[in-house]
Amino acid sequence: MKRFHHRYTLPLILLLLVLAIMALSLGLINFKRDTTLPSNTNAATIGIELNQNYSIVDLHQLEDHGISFVYFRSTQGKTYFDNDFLTYRDQVLGTNLAYGVAQYYSDESTAEEQYQYFVKKVGMQTGSLPILIKPAVSQRSLKYLQSMAHFVSLLQSQGKLAMVAVSNQYRQYFPKGTLFMATGKKVPNQLQYSFWRYTTDGRVKNVSGLEKGVTMYSYNGTVSQYKQKYGQLTQ
Repeated sequence: MKRFHHRYTLPLILLLLVLAIMALSLGLINFKRDTTLPSNTNAATIGIELNQNYSIVDLHQLEDHGISFVYFRSTQGKTYFDNDFLTYRDQVLGTNLAYGVAQYYSDESTAEEQYQYFVKKVGMQTGSLPILIKPAVSQRSLKYLQSMAHFVSLLQSQGKLAMVAVSNQYRQYFPKGTLFMATGKKVPNQLQYSFWRYTTDGRVKNVSGLEKGVTMYSYNGTVSQYKQKYGQLTQ
């Protein structure tokens, strides 16, 4: 068996091993605390979605930790309305965050019914971001897409910009001017998608209540384009 010829050699090796383990542990802790960012895109234009499943989040903290915009969940179908929507919409006016409204599109009621309920509960104060229409179901039948497209046209008739969280391959079914949000893991084509939902299990550094399970978005364009369309970035 090989012996150590210097009495400090073994303690030094053990000390280095302990320091390496501590450094690795610290790195993992810091990683968990960091904001979840997308790959290969501009980290200055990051947004999240908030709803009643969270405790009320301090929107000023979002500004302080690199979030530039926020979507608030509003209605789904013709009966569901998020309990915290109005609270968040009032609070965001005291910040520099851009905001928008997320509507979850149901297959159990018509476009007219969902539109009337949306207008009743949300009104026309929908922020500077395009109204985000998210499928509430997994199916993408022609009937469902056409119904969603009709909902978009109803919003457009009121001068609203709408964006759908479905593949751009369905663009033929939607009216001219409809924007699309990518929902895959890869960086999307800027010519096809305006925004990107890059995770549904993200976190925002040092913001209470947003340690995990956060739906996060990125603007799929340049910083100057974002500023021109939706406002100043938070610092």
